[in-house]
Amino acid sequence: MSNPPTVPRQTQPTFLFVCKDGPTAPEKRVEHLAGHLAHVEAHWQSYVTAGPLKAPGSPKIHGSCLIVCADHEEAAWAIMRGDPYFTCEMFDSVEVHDMTMSIGLYPGGKIWESLDSVRERANGG
Repeated sequence: MSNPPTVPRQTQPTFLFVCKDGPTAPEKRVEHLAGHLAHVEAHWQSYVTAGPLKAPGSPKIHGSCLIVCADHEEAAWAIMRGDPYFTCEMFDSVEVHDMTMSIGLYPGGKIWESLDSVRERANGG
């Protein structure tokens, strides 16, 4: 396996939405599936990725994970608020996190030059 190349840091903010299903989610997921798929397809260029959450080895969905590129958190929420899965209130909880795309296939490598170049940011600086 080769070392990852160093690539520029993504300039547009990225937000991670971790959504946990409520008790009526299985029915609502089926009922609103067509609208949800139409919504994510219409906004596909805003998503890094999105998909259902399941326990390892289980086919049962218990939530959703969505990683969205948007200029600010409210813009990311505007996309989510148009999704029938959000408007039908099937999620018991939604956590939103500002996320830095630091390494992987999506950024195309890693965003740091050296350990010293990220040491200060690793402490919240």
